[in-house]
Amino acid sequence: MNSEVSNKKFFDTVRVYIENKTPFVVYRMPKSKVLCFKAGDTSFGTLKDKTRNSFFFMPFNKSFGYTISEDLSFQTLYSADDLKRNSPVVSSENILSQTEKTKYLEAVKLLVEKIKSTRLKKIVFSKKISINFSSSKHIELYKNILGLYANAFCYLFYHPSEGFWTGASPELLFKKEKQELTTMALAGTKFNSQEGWTKKEIEEQQIVKNEIYNNLVPLCSELSAAETITSQAGNLQHLETLFKGKSNASILEIIDALFPTSAIAGFPKKIALPIISEYEKHDRSFYSGFLGSIENNLAYSFVNLRCLNLKSNQAHIYVGSGLTKDSVPLSEWNEILKKSETMLSALY
Repeated sequence: MNSEVSNKKFFDTVRVYIENKTPFVVYRMPKSKVLCFKAGDTSFGTLKDKTRNSFFFMPFNKSFGYTISEDLSFQTLYSADDLKRNSPVVSSENILSQTEKTKYLEAVKLLVEKIKSTRLKKIVFSKKISINFSSSKHIELYKNILGLYANAFCYLFYHPSEGFWTGASPELLFKKEKQELTTMALAGTKFNSQEGWTKKEIEEQQIVKNEIYNNLVPLCSELSAAETITSQAGNLQHLETLFKGKSNASILEIIDALFPTSAIAGFPKKIALPIISEYEKHDRSFYSGFLGSIENNLAYSFVNLRCLNLKSNQAHIYVGSGLTKDSVPLSEWNEILKKSETMLSALY
């Protein structure tokens, strides 16, 4: 059972761990008022090295990541009103150069042509945006994220080798409590709630939905999909389908079946992943990886979206867009700009 401390003691402890350059993680579940702190023996290895009652932080390539055992674990309740703040209108359009825009549009055009001429149905193309930002403002940044994104999984992870990773993920990879399994298909993006969903977004989400269902069926004795809804994630809206089932599969088996989904990689994955490596000029690192916790009979994980890495007085923001045969390069560029505002609004 986690002990409860005051807000002051909670963040004072965080500062001490930062000063001592000791790994830790702080997180809040979606729609919760409970902030959790976990620290302990930290190892770097594969998924198979994970132990019970630990927090894990894994990269997109799913090879080597971090595991923090729960030697020290406590929580605090906070007032949403104390953290609430208006989201300023901040656009990365003023940060990115015309050259970057041109290169991005050209790459998207080539990728759409590749989709039309191959068996590739969808690919997720990401961008890394780097700006100057003081590394001493990590706690303030995280508090901004907490205040802005009440419906997301909001975390702050620190390791001296990685700096700070923080984000507000709208996407549950899985939750497993005993035999009860929950996951979601989250894809398609729009910015105006008054506009309907286009054929492109509906098709994009359907690809993810079908893939998840087909991959989980062999592992589940029961599996059902809820009605697809529109969900709000900050200033964006997505198409979301919730899956519930019963499974005796291990956590590793579930992760292997689900990750990476076509929502962050593409479909078919065997075709999409080499193309991502070819066209993306940056290492995704922990962006679009996954993070979560194993606690006795409960395990859960979220996809590391809407995130940034703060290191050496620079903030590196990662965003991606799902491309299909119907993608329009300029529309995908605008989606990248809008998605980057999630973290930019917390930075400024």
